[in-house]
Amino acid sequence: MLLASIERLRALPRFVEIARTMVRFGMHDLVHSVGIHRVLDETGHALGWDPEPELAAKPLPERLRLALEALGPAFVKLGQVLASRVDLLGPEWIASLDRLHDHASPVAFDALEAQLLADLGAPVARAFATFDIAPSAAGSVAQVHRASLPGGAQVAVKIRRPGVEASIEADVLLLEALATWWEEEQPESRRYQPVEVVRQLRKSLAREVDFSAEARAQERFAESFRDSETIVVPRVHAQFTRPSLLVMDWIDGVPATDLEAVDAAGLDRELLAGRGADAVLKMVLVDGFFHADPHPGNVFFLADNRVALIDFGMVGWLSDKRRDELVDLMAALAARDPDAMRDVLIGWADGERVHAERFSEDIGRMLHLYEHAALREIHLGTLLSEIAAVMREHHLTMPADLALLFKALITLEGLGTRLVPHFRLIEHVTPYVERLVRERWEPRRAAERLSGLTRETGRALRAFPRLLEALARRLGNEDLAIRLEMRELGNFGRQLESSVNRLTIGMVTAALIVGSSILMALSSSQQSFAAWFFGAVGVAISFANSIWLIVSIRRSRRR
Repeated sequence: MLLASIERLRALPRFVEIARTMVRFGMHDLVHSVGIHRVLDETGHALGWDPEPELAAKPLPERLRLALEALGPAFVKLGQVLASRVDLLGPEWIASLDRLHDHASPVAFDALEAQLLADLGAPVARAFATFDIAPSAAGSVAQVHRASLPGGAQVAVKIRRPGVEASIEADVLLLEALATWWEEEQPESRRYQPVEVVRQLRKSLAREVDFSAEARAQERFAESFRDSETIVVPRVHAQFTRPSLLVMDWIDGVPATDLEAVDAAGLDRELLAGRGADAVLKMVLVDGFFHADPHPGNVFFLADNRVALIDFGMVGWLSDKRRDELVDLMAALAARDPDAMRDVLIGWADGERVHAERFSEDIGRMLHLYEHAALREIHLGTLLSEIAAVMREHHLTMPADLALLFKALITLEGLGTRLVPHFRLIEHVTPYVERLVRERWEPRRAAERLSGLTRETGRALRAFPRLLEALARRLGNEDLAIRLEMRELGNFGRQLESSVNRLTIGMVTAALIVGSSILMALSSSQQSFAAWFFGAVGVAISFANSIWLIVSIRRSRRR
C-alpha cells in the first residue's frame, strides 16, 4: 500500500534518497519503526546502505538533526516544527533540533537573474542603483543580496531559489504518505500526531515560500511598533513584493549571536534583553500575533540600545479566547493553584482522556517545588518545559498555536539569559498579566463579554426549535441512530474478532485432525487409497493451521 502510494506520487527516487540518508546517519531504528525496512531490506545492504561509524557514534537526537539538514528545506522546516512541539518531544530532542541551521551553498547569480528580471519587470541595473551579486546570506529556500535604491536607501533583496517550491511540494506529499502509513501501521505512534505535524509543516512551508505572506506579516508588525522608539521592524518596499521576491530596509546592526561585538559597541545587555522581552510579550498578550522564532540569528542590536527583528516567515496567532486562557494559566501559576492549571491544560488538550485527579496531583507536585521561590528565582522557560513534560507523561497534546507559543517563550528566555545570566522572563510577564486581569473586569470589557454571551444565548435559543423539530422528524421516521464512541473500542473489537477467528480455526483444525485420523485408520483396514489421500491432506492442513496459530499468538503477545 505504501509503495503503491509512493509510485503514484512518482517520488520513489526521492523516497530511496531519504531512506538512504536516514540509514547513513545511523537512523536505522527510526526507519524500522516506521516500517520502511519492509521496502528496503532486500536491496539496502546490497547497495552499501550501512551507517557511517563516525555518525552512528553520535547521540540519536544529533543524528536526526544532521540527517534533516542533509535532506533539504522541507526536512529542515520539519525539524523546526518538531522543535516547537515541546508537548511531544523531550528536552534533549528539542535542544538538538533547535540547532538546525538552514544554510546552503549559494546559487550563482546567473541562475537567479531570469527569475529576478521577471519579478522586477525591468533589468536589475534599472531597478537598483547598486546590486551585490555575491549573497550576504544563503539558505535552502532563499538567499539575500545587498543593494541600494536610486534614492540611496540600503535594502536587502530576498530571492527565492528557482524550483524550490516544486521540490518542497514533492517532499511534503511524500511525508504525508509516510505519516499516514506510520499512524495506520503503528497505532502507538498516534501520540506523536505524525499526520497533524505534517499538516502543520505544510501550512508553515506555504507561508515560508510565499514572500507576499511574509511581507504582510512584517508590515503588520511594523504597524504595531510604529510609535516605538526602541523596537525596529525593517520597512518593506511593497512595489517589489512578489511571491518569490521580498525587498526591505537593510539592518546594519550587531547580531545577537556576537556578544563580544555587543560589548564593544557599548550596548546595555540588560536593557536590550528587557526591551526584546517586552516586545514579544506585547505581540503575544496584547496583539495576539507574534514572531514565533525569536532566536539570536533573527535579532540585531542598534545604536541607543534599540532592538531590530527580522525574518517573519514563522509567525503565530492567538484568538482573544486563547489569550484569556493564557492569562488564566499565568494567574494560576502565580497563585500556585494546581486545580486551576489543570482545568486550563485539560481544556487545551481538546477532550483527550486523562485521569484528572492524578494529573492535578502531578501539577501540584511540580508547583510545590516553586512554593517558596522568589519571582527572580523562577525561569519561566523551565517552568513551561516542566508543564509540557507533565502533559507528555499523561499523553496530552496541546494545539499547535500554543505549542508554538510555548516554544517562542522558551526561546525568548534563552536569548535573554544569553545576554544577562540573571534574566527572568517571568518578571516581564507578570505586569502584563496583572494589567490584563484588571482590564478583564473593567465595566466596558465586562459589558462586552456580557453582550457576547447574550448574543450566543440568543442564537442558541433561536436554533433550539429547529433542532427540536429535526429531532422529532427523525424520531417519526424511525431514522434515529444513537452512537456511543468509546476510545479503544475499535482496538478491542479487532482483538476480539482476531481471537474468535483463531478459536474457530483451532476448532476446525481439531476436527480435521480427528477426521483425518479416522480416514487414515479406515484406509489401513480397507486398503482404500482415497481414504488415505484425504486423511493425509487433512493432516497437512491441520499442521499448517497449527503453525499459523502459534505464529499468530506469538505476534499478538509482542503487540
